[in-house]
Amino acid sequence: MKYIFASIALLLCLLPAEAQRRASLGQRHRPSQAYLKKKDKEKRNPGAPMPFADSQVWLGLKGGLNTTRALPTERYAVFMSTQGEAANAAFQKEYESFGQVNFQFGVVASYNFAQYLSVSFQPTYSNMYFAYRNQYRWFGQGNNNVELNQTHRYQLTYIEAPLLVRFDILRRRFRPYVQGGAFYGRLIGAEKFITTTSADKASGAVNPLENTSPNIGARDLFIRSNWGWMGGLGLSYDVGNVRIGLEGLYRFGQNNITNQRNRYTDDRLTSVGDVPDNLRLRNIECYFTVVFPMKFLEKSGFDKVSP
Repeated sequence: MKYIFASIALLLCLLPAEAQRRASLGQRHRPSQAYLKKKDKEKRNPGAPMPFADSQVWLGLKGGLNTTRALPTERYAVFMSTQGEAANAAFQKEYESFGQVNFQFGVVASYNFAQYLSVSFQPTYSNMYFAYRNQYRWFGQGNNNVELNQTHRYQLTYIEAPLLVRFDILRRRFRPYVQGGAFYGRLIGAEKFITTTSADKASGAVNPLENTSPNIGARDLFIRSNWGWMGGLGLSYDVGNVRIGLEGLYRFGQNNITNQRNRYTDDRLTSVGDVPDNLRLRNIECYFTVVFPMKFLEKSGFDKVSP
């Protein structure tokens, strides 16, 4: 009995000390106010963004049309006038301004790293067309003259690598946006077509004759690279987890695409009185895109991440 009372007395003495120790431990490990606020916010807003949902990756396809203008920066000709520089203007080529429409298609890989900003890489197969005309006349006595009109058409094929930064103006289902960046293209093919209309009145001919040359391989007339800046507008629309878009871009080529070492080396061209000028390209592009998200949040179903 004596031992029981002694045990109870010892227990009563130890209880206050244990309570004080636990209280001190609780004080040391009490969560901070910032942690408590964060947990309270998560309870009140279970859909709050998490690091996984702060970005999105999009992959898809694009296809569309383009039209091209060749801008001469330095002019060259086979013939020269004997009447001075002013008369040489008659030998200058007349370039079409955004003539025939061609096609392009490619792949879109986009990284949406912020709410309004994304960067995209768009490898593209692109066909470009431009043309120019020139006219030559030889005058003799009376009505003995010869007139020669030529139309030169070029078809260039590039593999291009545009890199664009995009800013979404609105974050809704319809998203208007602006974008800009740079591109680099690699020439993989070039062809030339010549249509000639002649009127040789000196030989007694009355009606003009038209002659169309076969395709001429013109790859050696151009260097392999073409680079420049680009910018434009677009509009995208979310259909479920898929995003479709329509974009328009204007491209400013920055380098001379003519191979200056080969300017006079092709006898098929110089024999008809033509050599290429130094050229830069300007392009207007319009294309349709379809992209698919690569990151999803699993809730009742699968919903794409929208930063």
